[in-house]
Amino acid sequence: MVSDLGTAICRLLPRHKARQDSLQRLAAAGYPGNLTVQELWGWRCVAALLGWLVLYLFHAGMALAGLGGYLCSRLPYVWLTAAGSKREAAICRALPGVLDLLVICTGAGLTFDAAVAVIVEKSRPNPLIDELRLVLHHMRMGDSRQEALRRMSLRTQSADLRSVCATLIQAAQLGTSISSTLALLANQIRINQAQRAEARANQAPVKLLFPLVFFIFPSLLVVLFGPVFLGGTI
Repeated sequence: MVSDLGTAICRLLPRHKARQDSLQRLAAAGYPGNLTVQELWGWRCVAALLGWLVLYLFHAGMALAGLGGYLCSRLPYVWLTAAGSKREAAICRALPGVLDLLVICTGAGLTFDAAVAVIVEKSRPNPLIDELRLVLHHMRMGDSRQEALRRMSLRTQSADLRSVCATLIQAAQLGTSISSTLALLANQIRINQAQRAEARANQAPVKLLFPLVFFIFPSLLVVLFGPVFLGGTI
C-alpha cells in the first residue's frame, strides 16, 4: 500500500527535482532496507497524514496541522541523512586501508580491475566494499573504469572518496602509474583524517561550555549559596 501510494506520487513528478534529491539521498545512505524512491515517498505521505491528523484531533487548527504534516513528511529524510552520515564515516575509516591493499595488488602486477575484484572477494563487508563491488559490476556490464568511478563519486557523500575517484579518473586519462598515485592518496587521506580529528578535539572545550554554564554551574551555586538564603552558614 505504501509503495503504491509512492508510485502514484512519483508518476506526477517523473523528472521533478524533489525525486532526484530522493534518489541522491537513498544512494548516499546505501538504500537501507532496499528502500525504493516509491516507498520513500509513500512513507513521507503516511508521516504527513499522521502528523496532520494528530494535530487536527488536538484542535490545533488547519494551518498548524498542515505545518505539522509538512514537518512530519521530512522525518524520513532526517532518518536518511543520519544513515548517510553514518555510512560516510564508515567509508572514511575503511578508505586508507583499502587504498593500501590496492597499492599492494597493483604493485604485484594486477590490473586495477583485478585488484578491486580480489579486495572485494577477500574483505569483510562494509559500505566501501559494497561501493567497490558495484563499481566492479558496472565495469563487467560494459562501463569504462572512468564511468564506473564517476558513478561512485556521484553516489557518495565522502569528500575523500570523491577525491580518490577524481584522481583515479585523471590517472586513467593521462596514463600515469596507478600504484604510486594510490600510495600518495592513502598518505594524504590519513593526514586529512588526522587534521579533522585534531580540529574536533580543539572544538571539544567550546562544546562543553554550554552544559557547564547551564547545568553544572547552577548546581554549584545552589550548593555554595543555598545555605545563605536559607539563613544558615556556608
